[in-house]
Amino acid sequence: MSLAPRRLRLSASLALALVAAAVPGCLKVPVGDLDAPGGKDGNPAEAKAVVDRFVAALGGEEALRKIAQRTVEARMTFLPETGCTDKDENCRATETVGTFTLQSTTDQRLYRRTVIDKQIEEEGYDGKTGWQFRRGFLVLEDEDESVITREDAALHWYFDFEKRGIELALEKPRDKDFDGNARVLDGVRWSSKGDLVPPKTQWYDRKTGLLAEELLEDDKAEPPISQQIIYDDYRPIDGVLVAHKIRLVNKFGDRTQEVVFVTQRIDHAPIKPEVFQVPKVPPPEKAKDEKLVALAKAREAAAAEPKNAEAQVALARALWAASHFEEAADAAQVALKLQPKEAEALWILARARVLQGRYKDALPILDRAGKAGVRDVLVHAQRAWIASHQRDFPAVAEALDHLGDANAQLAGRYRNFAGKPLQVSFKGNGCTAELPIATEGTVTFVDIQIGEEKVRALVDTGAADVILDGEVAAKLKIPVRSKSRLGGEGGAEIGHGQLDAITAGNATISGIPVDIFPHQVLEQMTGGAGAAPQAVLGSRVLELFQVNFDLPANKLVLVNPIAKCKSALASYRTGSGVPFYLHETHFLYVLAAMNGAEGLFLVNTGMQGVAVTATTKAFARAGIGAPPLRRNEAALVDVTEFTVGNAFKVLGLRGAYGYFEQSESSDQFRIDGMLGLDFVGRGRLTIDYPERKLYFAAPPAEAAAPATPAAAPPAKAK
Repeated sequence: MSLAPRRLRLSASLALALVAAAVPGCLKVPVGDLDAPGGKDGNPAEAKAVVDRFVAALGGEEALRKIAQRTVEARMTFLPETGCTDKDENCRATETVGTFTLQSTTDQRLYRRTVIDKQIEEEGYDGKTGWQFRRGFLVLEDEDESVITREDAALHWYFDFEKRGIELALEKPRDKDFDGNARVLDGVRWSSKGDLVPPKTQWYDRKTGLLAEELLEDDKAEPPISQQIIYDDYRPIDGVLVAHKIRLVNKFGDRTQEVVFVTQRIDHAPIKPEVFQVPKVPPPEKAKDEKLVALAKAREAAAAEPKNAEAQVALARALWAASHFEEAADAAQVALKLQPKEAEALWILARARVLQGRYKDALPILDRAGKAGVRDVLVHAQRAWIASHQRDFPAVAEALDHLGDANAQLAGRYRNFAGKPLQVSFKGNGCTAELPIATEGTVTFVDIQIGEEKVRALVDTGAADVILDGEVAAKLKIPVRSKSRLGGEGGAEIGHGQLDAITAGNATISGIPVDIFPHQVLEQMTGGAGAAPQAVLGSRVLELFQVNFDLPANKLVLVNPIAKCKSALASYRTGSGVPFYLHETHFLYVLAAMNGAEGLFLVNTGMQGVAVTATTKAFARAGIGAPPLRRNEAALVDVTEFTVGNAFKVLGLRGAYGYFEQSESSDQFRIDGMLGLDFVGRGRLTIDYPERKLYFAAPPAEAAAPATPAAAPPAKAK
């Protein structure tokens, strides 16, 4: 095994310096006019002869096979790079020195350790699994990657080709080396059966028989990348020769980087087996919550100066950032008693009232905020959200008109809506509509009626509008009035239209704005969990009701939030309700605690695979570190305890790590993660839109104990 990495992929030593591993895709190896293989005296007739001569030069097969393991320690020097631009943040403009350790064995186990810029990176192969530990993340290789690492781990890589599936081919000799010096080099092309291991070309000095150079290239990469390895300064160690100086010349597009390894120590002493084993990463200490630290300081300052308006505004600001919305509103009101025209206090109070659904209270406060100096576009954005929730589409369009040309198309969609939007009626003047639930994976479907068509719909609080499959829309002849791109430029094209009505059990909703998605996009929304939905019921429709996910009874119950249905509404308000907040058009947030660490979580009944996902910082505050990562597999962690207010506690959840990293809303309050419907297990969740509260009920058999949902399959959060 050579000192340097033997594969063209991101290696420990290069990860700190380049976005991808190594060098000259356009590197040209100097070739002279030597005859083809076997065409002249001294030219080898076959590739195996070149490798056999190398083995003899090292000390012979008998001496080499006596060595069962090797430890190499080297000084590693990154020379200043060339070809860098201002955009190349990782470019090394100055020389940097680090250390490199390599341990390998004849039974193909491996350990590498790189220390550079006070950062430690490790990788290894324990005989079955390849692994990498970098910057606190443990990555486990899949089967294909481990094949490469196993080949990398072979100490005596010049033996047992058939056993390892290695094929050799002779290359035309060269008369100059990489640096342009005159010497004859014989080339051997290495490849593997099935191309499992990246090919490479090695060049051996004909005079000494020793390996002089090695070239790995990826011409298909953009830009091309390549890695040139130059071996030098062979010295005898325990009866065999070992290269003591290795240069790694890496080229990535126009950038060139050279790393020089100078060996400090080599020995062949036994290596403890645990060196190669996959590391066990201990759980981290709980990280501090910087927002709560800032809030504590603001509370102290406000208490010390109760008549200081600036201190009270600072407290309101800190409470808002920490998502303590009720307290933020109270603090803003205290500040406004001291200074009635304080713009930031008015702005915080207005936004808090919008989140609480207190729209009539919010509107005059927005007027005052605008007069106090809050920007017009901000005020009108809040007005647009209020009008949207109040189903006043002309007012939405008017507010959007103040937000610039970028919103003109959206304003037009609201302005051109025909009739009264989102009107609700119940058959027989009743109060409830019950729909059987079909659960596949961890998502929930119901059947709704659109015209004469029965349509399978995903119930999704993470979506804003009603979404319809393009094929269904075409069948129903839904006219498309405008189009836009999902997620902006480059996204899938979606259409916008209007449905006359949807029937959901005993309930009928008329005048519905609808987004028409390509079939493939809706398929992706379920992540392969059974048949794709034909429609999605988003929050714009759901907030017209009290929505009850009665999972023990496998039914969705929609309750009409009118005065005569008071008793029906009350029957689902079990236990103490937990306030939730609607932001912008649909985002539903609730304060919760993960392993005792506070956070604000988006409730998304369309999330798939797990009960919870969170930002890496939120997991850190809960004392949860990164799990072992593996390509094409969900990264799952164990959450010991999760509580929502005093209403619901769940033990033993599985969470998805690394899928959610939005730590702040557009309104500058914290966001820490996302909850899926699987959070309640086989219990009951009531989303009480009229009261803006969540109510929970444990499964019947567990009514006296916390509900503990079963471990979920791999996540695919939207």
